[in-house]
Amino acid sequence: MSSVPDAETCSYRFDPSNETDAYIETTWECPHESHAESDNCIFHMSRAERRSLDVTDDDIVQTLRENLTSQDPRSNEYVGADLPTMSLTYQQIDGATNHLLNFQHADIAALDITHGHIAQGINLREATIGSLKLDDAILSGILEATAVTVTDEFSANETTFHEDVRFSQAHFHGRVDCDEAIFDEDTSFRDASFTGETSFRNITARGSSHELDDHISFAGAHFESAALFNRAAVECATFADTQFDDDATFTHAIFGDDTTFATTEFRRSATFNEATFNEDATFTDVTVDGRANFRGTEFNGGARTVEDDIAFDNAHFRGDADFKLARFRYADFSETTFDGRLNLDRAEFEARVDCHDMHVLGDLCLDRAVFSDPVHAHDATFEGSVSAFETEFYGDADFVNATFGGPATFDEVRFHEDVSFKRATFKSEASFVGALFEGEAKSLEDNATFEEAVFETNATFREATFTNLSLWDTRFAVEVDFTGATVTGEVHIRLHALDDDIYMNFVSASISGGQIVEPGDSNIPFDFTEATVGNVQLGSENGSGELLDQFRFCRTDFDHFDFSDHHSYLERNDWVLHEFSGNNATGDFSVEMTPDVIEETYRKAMTSANDVGDTPASREFEYKRFHYNRRKNLSLIRDEYSLDATTKAKKGASVVLNRVMQFTCGYGNRLPRIAALTFLLPLVYGILYVLGGPLETGAGVVWNAEDQLAVIGNGIYYSYISFSTIGYGGIGPIGWGAKLLAASQGMLNGLLFTLLTFTLFKRVLGGS
Repeated sequence: MSSVPDAETCSYRFDPSNETDAYIETTWECPHESHAESDNCIFHMSRAERRSLDVTDDDIVQTLRENLTSQDPRSNEYVGADLPTMSLTYQQIDGATNHLLNFQHADIAALDITHGHIAQGINLREATIGSLKLDDAILSGILEATAVTVTDEFSANETTFHEDVRFSQAHFHGRVDCDEAIFDEDTSFRDASFTGETSFRNITARGSSHELDDHISFAGAHFESAALFNRAAVECATFADTQFDDDATFTHAIFGDDTTFATTEFRRSATFNEATFNEDATFTDVTVDGRANFRGTEFNGGARTVEDDIAFDNAHFRGDADFKLARFRYADFSETTFDGRLNLDRAEFEARVDCHDMHVLGDLCLDRAVFSDPVHAHDATFEGSVSAFETEFYGDADFVNATFGGPATFDEVRFHEDVSFKRATFKSEASFVGALFEGEAKSLEDNATFEEAVFETNATFREATFTNLSLWDTRFAVEVDFTGATVTGEVHIRLHALDDDIYMNFVSASISGGQIVEPGDSNIPFDFTEATVGNVQLGSENGSGELLDQFRFCRTDFDHFDFSDHHSYLERNDWVLHEFSGNNATGDFSVEMTPDVIEETYRKAMTSANDVGDTPASREFEYKRFHYNRRKNLSLIRDEYSLDATTKAKKGASVVLNRVMQFTCGYGNRLPRIAALTFLLPLVYGILYVLGGPLETGAGVVWNAEDQLAVIGNGIYYSYISFSTIGYGGIGPIGWGAKLLAASQGMLNGLLFTLLTFTLFKRVLGGS
């Protein structure tokens, strides 16, 4: 600053070379008349000089108003002025020209335009103001306040700004209160700093430009105290690179057009509860050190291109993040990190969700959330518990290579399309109780797949429903619970054991078809007690010789299950289905293995074998069925004290008949046995007939015969004649024992030939 003597005009000069970052590029000369007793005008006098010359604040305001009537546009320029408190409350300020009121680099004690109306623009660029009050004012012109410094309060409650507002690089050291202000044109607080509490509640910011940062911008701003934007209604807005040192609140705010918070830092909480983003919103690389609240927030994403809806990619939430009841279109959480709890309870996603490489170190809640389109969470990491109770996935769900560090609960979840947990790792309990895996794809690998997944502790799929299920090369530890599960299509199962206690519990499950392969590195027991097993192919990479040692079928319904591939094993193992062989990992039986339960097991196996035309298996299972039927009746006779004598007698007769049928013809299933009895039993009788004594017959006695072979031949001949009831009469019984044997042979003839005929017809005709 320098003074040049001049009798008529102010000697003040503003030299930009003496300023730092001054927007004025050339030396500015004051156009106002100097005071009669000073080289400077009253605007450029020092405050001490004004006091000495009795220049009051009202004199300055009055002179300023008089200058407004001047036709000289320079009369409204006050660059570098040192001004007192200027009160323009309830004032109508409308100059003769449209030239800005230019207070650049001015030092103003206070400026109060409360309830006033300024028709022309104001330039406060790089000025310093004590307090700036614009409450309920109307500013029809531009407010240029770039790099302004407000050392005290700035208030613009219910103020209307009809033209652009520029507070870029401004410094607000006191409280800022702009509640219910209206910004009709583009507004910028870019790179501004706010020391005190800041409030922009219920503001309206429209703007005319369609560029994102031209409506209202806080890009690069710094809020050192709490910032309130509750119920703000703005069009395009940007908070990119903004820093909030204290709580930032946007509750019920409405963002009508594109909005960005990219690389914004929230050092404490960020609250957007019930906020609405009608167009695209970007939170890329945002950091929230405190709690992030997005309860009930709507991200409507107006653009049709999915990459422009809502983006949280590379964001970092160091506290809890709450999106309960939030609504999204396309959402991008790729490479986002949540150090605390992530709550998506009842959130709705109307378009695709990208969560690849997402990291959630705290708990994740997805209860009753709805995903209308595909979800991509491959390579995601969930260190805490995951809860997805009754969650709905209407599109494909991709959890390939995902890691679940805590308990993962997907109870009653609904996967309406394909889901993949391929190569996923479950380090704690995994629960899919009552889950629905519908899967519309026709290929197995696209429905419900856990291929190469690792379950390090218990896995529960009780009452789950699958279209197709793949557990190919899946690794399990301890019990795997598929109790009551249903597979309407096919299973592809080849498992590997992480320890010796693995046990596949398919009790009461239903599997329509597919394949189960025992790998070469382990033998894993499968329990199908009271299950329904359809056309399932069983195989072993160690060979099938001991395959069924690892399967238990107890009271199992077989629906076209083919036993023909396992005849050799079943024959070696006496056709036993109802128990494991040499495996202690399965714990207690799910049902008490009573004879009637085992009998029913083989009755169902027999029926299934008949249905597929497997006659050999049908015969063997029938044999087992009647065997355990006899044991059941013996148990009733021995242990059921409520039975009367008549009933016990009937049961006893049934036991005897059962035993006879087993011994003679194997219930019609042992043709060699009944044939041997029929044709070789008379040979035994023939030997008895030549022993003499009570057994003596007309054939002679072998002990005193000269020709013993002839005697034995005659005895055998007599036995066969008696057995066949021909009775030629050449030889007859003499001893009382021989008479009894001859009579019994007649009766045995009818019985054995009947059983032989029955067995022959059963063998020829098949069936039971």
